[in-house]
Amino acid sequence: MILWINESLVGPGDPLLSIPVAPRREEAVDRSDAHSSGLHNVVTLRAVRHVWSGIDVHDIRIKALPGRSWHPLNCDRPVLSIVVNELHGQCEARLDLSARNAPRQSGRQRPVGHISLIPAGVPAWGYSDGIDQVEEVRVVLDVDRMKEIMGEEFTSAPLQEPRLVFNDESLQALARLLMTNEDTAEWSSLFGESLVAAMVARLSNLDPVPRRNHRRLGLSTRQLSAVTDFIRDNIASPIRLSELASLADLSPSQFGRAFKISTGTTPHLWHLDARIESAKRLLADRSNSLAEIALDTGFSEQSHFTRAFRVVTGIPPGAWRRDLTS
Repeated sequence: MILWINESLVGPGDPLLSIPVAPRREEAVDRSDAHSSGLHNVVTLRAVRHVWSGIDVHDIRIKALPGRSWHPLNCDRPVLSIVVNELHGQCEARLDLSARNAPRQSGRQRPVGHISLIPAGVPAWGYSDGIDQVEEVRVVLDVDRMKEIMGEEFTSAPLQEPRLVFNDESLQALARLLMTNEDTAEWSSLFGESLVAAMVARLSNLDPVPRRNHRRLGLSTRQLSAVTDFIRDNIASPIRLSELASLADLSPSQFGRAFKISTGTTPHLWHLDARIESAKRLLADRSNSLAEIALDTGFSEQSHFTRAFRVVTGIPPGAWRRDLTS
């Protein structure tokens, strides 16, 4: 479902989103005209914007008021809409409000959510009839940035034709990870950029044309050493995926795959583990407070540090320190 809430942004040439969260409802009139430029029965409950690898990602929760609801889309960049949850009904993307897409599967076996890919400049509407709420991750795709992420593997072929209301488990899983990432501190940009790179790689893989020179090897010893040394030297600083990729002379997409082959984990999780190991060394000195350790290892506050430490070790840092000295 393509949910564009600010009418000032539906004109060509403005791909960015500035979504007001104040409720808004137009007059309850019958608008069967497919060329209507108005919004109808749409209220924004949440709209959170991130920019990762130069690509806009929006975490949106929409409430549709009773009856039919729709909202137009015109953008000079491709848009990837990933609906991750539909409450009490179904929604869909349409190229024509008067048309109807093929019926979707119903019942318990129906996949949760769906995906639509809208090429640049193609008018489209998000449409629903009787749904309550929709949760969506919307990605405004920048072709130049996608080329930077994918390198020589990039192809824009999948972005040339509309693909409405399809399912892809990989994209759905990545969107859910983006939605559940509650930490908005700068250091988490590595996590967000890794997910965006994976999304871009998956979109490129929607193209049925076989791709040459697909890198399946891990990092060389020199590359891995340069990357891990950089992470350790900047343990408390935000690190971007593009920075690590440049150290290995790879595109971000190539680097992410090669790093995981070499280490068995993602750059984000390796960075997190390194920060936790640094915290353990600091915890051994009881003169260091938990708040000081949190800041020294790049966490925005003690509560965030405690949550991350518990995720990695299974216990909070205070308990880990007590077990160390008991």
